[in-house]
Amino acid sequence: MTTFTQSQGARTSVLNLGTLASGTYITSAAIDLGPAIPLDVIFELECDPNGTPTGNKQLILFAKLSLDNVNFGSGPESGTDATNEADLHWIGTLSCNDTNAHRKLFSLQGLPISRYLKLVVKNDLGVALTSGNVYRADITGAA
Repeated sequence: MTTFTQSQGARTSVLNLGTLASGTYITSAAIDLGPAIPLDVIFELECDPNGTPTGNKQLILFAKLSLDNVNFGSGPESGTDATNEADLHWIGTLSCNDTNAHRKLFSLQGLPISRYLKLVVKNDLGVALTSGNVYRADITGAA
């Protein structure tokens, strides 16, 4: 029987959240997963709230997908207008219930497969960030 193994690529930064204001979206540059799309892509979302979170107390990670690196799905990329937020593909939510730094891993698996994507993060903490980042690591396989 053939043995199948998975390997994790290097952790690389794809989006610096800086001091993102509460209620605001920020978007990464387009990410090209390459012609041989990985089995999975892991994203690590981290943040350090600037004060005690209020309200929903969370950062939300979304994706905008594209087959051609030109026509990405609709939905907000910046600003505070959440009218078309439902058009974004939800990846996951990082809860932040205190002033400590928080970090969580998410998988791209389960979304439609596309070579190109942009990550969108919404600060729904009720306070601005002191700092934050999104990292990526590809998961590949071999038999």
